[in-house]
Amino acid sequence: MLAAAYASIHLRRTRKHSLPGPSPWPIIGNVLPFRRAYLTLTQLRDVFGPIYTLRFFRTHIVVLSSHQVARELLEGKRSAAFSARPLPRIVELAGMDRGIVFEANATRLRIARNLLKLVLQPRELAEYRAHMEYHIVKLLNDIYEEPDDAVEHIRTLTAGITLRMSHGYDITGRNDPYVEMANETVQNFAKASKPPGYLVDWLPFLAYLPSWLPGMGFKRTALSWRQQYTELAVKGHRMAEGKVHASLTSKALGDGKPVDESILMFTATQLYTGGADTSVSTLSSFILAMMRYPDVQRKAQEELDHVLEGRRLPQYGDRATLPYVESLMKEILRCYPPIPAIYRTNEGEELYGESIIEKNSVIIVNFWGMLHDETVYPDCNTFSPERWLAKQSTQGADPLDVVFGFGRRACPGRHLAEELIFLSMASILALFSITKPLDSSGKPIEPNYEYTDGGIIFPASYRSHIHIRSEEAEQLLKASFNAL
Repeated sequence: MLAAAYASIHLRRTRKHSLPGPSPWPIIGNVLPFRRAYLTLTQLRDVFGPIYTLRFFRTHIVVLSSHQVARELLEGKRSAAFSARPLPRIVELAGMDRGIVFEANATRLRIARNLLKLVLQPRELAEYRAHMEYHIVKLLNDIYEEPDDAVEHIRTLTAGITLRMSHGYDITGRNDPYVEMANETVQNFAKASKPPGYLVDWLPFLAYLPSWLPGMGFKRTALSWRQQYTELAVKGHRMAEGKVHASLTSKALGDGKPVDESILMFTATQLYTGGADTSVSTLSSFILAMMRYPDVQRKAQEELDHVLEGRRLPQYGDRATLPYVESLMKEILRCYPPIPAIYRTNEGEELYGESIIEKNSVIIVNFWGMLHDETVYPDCNTFSPERWLAKQSTQGADPLDVVFGFGRRACPGRHLAEELIFLSMASILALFSITKPLDSSGKPIEPNYEYTDGGIIFPASYRSHIHIRSEEAEQLLKASFNAL
């Protein structure tokens, strides 16, 4: 009887196939470069197909580099099976699993996502539109007065908008102490989640070894991150309780329904720490791209001039009448996705076709590979907003439907991000020209087009020359700023 059962199980498994992938080394498995692993994963896609497998020690890794495959596995009936996010051990030790980004408990995650709907749904966003426009005008004035610090001004923009929405807090300026404290948390998050992570993420037993042993410095690091993150969340929650502005915190506490304040506290905190830097990355890429592609900038400005006639700044309601600016935003996000890849896991064995996805695999959703797929985006390494104006563009995946993720873990801040990025880009182009800086002999200085590495990628440090387009644009800026 036991023999028959064994034979039955063996027969079923032999009918299944392993996913394709490179052959692993003994014991350690597949070795990938630490830097910009998403580029290597994309190269492997070209060899092994849109879904393939790797192994690192005993951990099975499944890489999805096709938006079609991602939707089949991460959306619809199968979405629950792949909705969990693997929790790096260093993140858990640092207490960063408190909040929506790394929340592992399904009930707490559902509560957190419902809390975010209080401010991030399109209907709720309308309440903050005037505040967004206020901060965009401040951004424009800051760029006018200090054009060399455009990226820092963008950081102030995202902080001002998201902290009003999360805590009802009005920042005091570029060096706001709470913003500096929040940015420290953002940096710690980036270090903790940067692939391939810490050794303890792959060998969890290290967390149980005594702190005095060599190589246990990660424990002290994690403890300091936990203390800093907790202090930020507690301070923000106390600060929000005394504010009169409508915010996530005030709405959750004021609707008369019981709320778990620990969930609320960290959800509100991550509204800023978990999302602001992605918009900073995209707008930084936008400035860099405008230096690199002056013809694209000119076409976008011609469209803006036609619609606005130089009489006013753009509004979000203009989006439908600015198709080239819309296409520019899509191409920025396609070519330079701020998050190149995210991670999921599956608690049970799953099948894709006749291939096995082992239980507890790490699922890498390779956004970079999806958005740089020659079969979907012909000439994919060419920056071309025009591809989104063509009738056949609908045959390819809209970058806006890829970069914000799939299924139950899709980014809840998509509507806010789209509105902020579009309106910022349109407003900057309406008033300013962005060119390469000149050296002492008057020759253009070519920017560094490299990107940083990590969970969120940014253009490497660069210089730009941003100047007001005309006297009329200058007068419009001054009138808009004086009206604040």
